[in-house]
Amino acid sequence: MDPVTHAASGAVAMLACPNRPRSRWAVPLAALAAASPDVDIFFVHSPLDFLLLHRGITHSLAALPVMGLILSVLMFPLWQRATPGKWTFARTVPVAMGLVLLHIWLDCVTTYGTMIFLPFSEYRVRLNGLFIVDVWLLLPMLLTVFLWRDRPKIVSATLLWIFLYPAACVGLSMHHRAAAEERLAGQSPRQITVLPEAFAPLRWRVLYETDVPYPAPPRSRQADRSVHQQGLNFLGRPVTPVHDYPAADASLLARLGRESRSCRAFFAFTVLPLQYATPAGDGTEYTFYDLRFATLIPFVQDILALRPNADLPFRLFVRLSPEGTLEAVRMKFSDTGRDSGWRPPMAPHPPTMGEWLVGLR
Repeated sequence: MDPVTHAASGAVAMLACPNRPRSRWAVPLAALAAASPDVDIFFVHSPLDFLLLHRGITHSLAALPVMGLILSVLMFPLWQRATPGKWTFARTVPVAMGLVLLHIWLDCVTTYGTMIFLPFSEYRVRLNGLFIVDVWLLLPMLLTVFLWRDRPKIVSATLLWIFLYPAACVGLSMHHRAAAEERLAGQSPRQITVLPEAFAPLRWRVLYETDVPYPAPPRSRQADRSVHQQGLNFLGRPVTPVHDYPAADASLLARLGRESRSCRAFFAFTVLPLQYATPAGDGTEYTFYDLRFATLIPFVQDILALRPNADLPFRLFVRLSPEGTLEAVRMKFSDTGRDSGWRPPMAPHPPTMGEWLVGLR
């Protein structure tokens, strides 16, 4: 989720504590603690770092006690002697851990993916329930923090909403996926994914892959399979035409992942990756991306087109020689302004203990 949603959730959680310390710092500190796992963004220096570190170790369950201890030290106004109704340090630690868990919960229900099992597994938990910014979640929290903070029943109801609303959206996503599997059974789809649109749960998208070859556009090569995308309404019924895209070659992805650390990280991040192949001198240049952060709502497309560096958010480029040898790799993340430029491939290597602990594989 976005930083404002995370901070607002922490503020609501602190306001819901009946015996919180009577300090003007209590609510702001809780807001900062709930947003704190995103501090990982300050250690990102390249697109590869972004994939490996963001929503990584600071969002993991194994690091939760460490995060709780560090945050409790920083939240010293809540347990210092001069604070009326002060907590003990021992009580502050589980509260801080709870605020981090709240952050992890809200990230897991989105489509981005959160590596909560680091350093033991790089698996990304993505429950596909909420868009990256959800007004139905954020607005009640902001109203509670700024207008209704002195109404305990409303505060408690808002805290409950932070859990029940995303859970209901996840359930709705699973329901729409089951309905899409039934509706598309005759096409023998390889994989079906239902994603929230902007203004979910009113709008959704279904993505699926089939063995239908994608016709080659000018100066490109035909793909052996296609990825299809279609908009859905609240009931999971189609409301847009089906849009077709060239599916990435699974065998090529596997080979590139073995030869390039950047490719390995990028393909682990993508959902139903797409590819375009175009001639580049005597060789071939491939572009890979996915549709996770796209939209089929026209006015939302117009809004996104107004953002700086408007383009597909995450793209990977690879250059192959005429013999098929991987020559160069480039990552470009338009929204963050990060571009690695063309670089020779760096093969994956066994991580050192330090790299393993922080999730750098």
